[in-house]
Amino acid sequence: MENEKYIQNSELQSKQMQDENEVFNSFINIMVQIVEKYGKTVLQELDCAA
Repeated sequence: MENEKYIQNSELQSKQMQDENEVFNSFINIMVQIVEKYGKTVLQELDCAA
């Protein structure tokens, strides 16, 4: 009985980790797209301000 609970708990944790990894990877991909799109402009504006 305890083994079944442990296995189910492990499976839930594994599923949760996969979900968190997917969310994290999506976030990183969006941040990369933002930097690629606006990074050069922002750096030029910072350079001008300095």
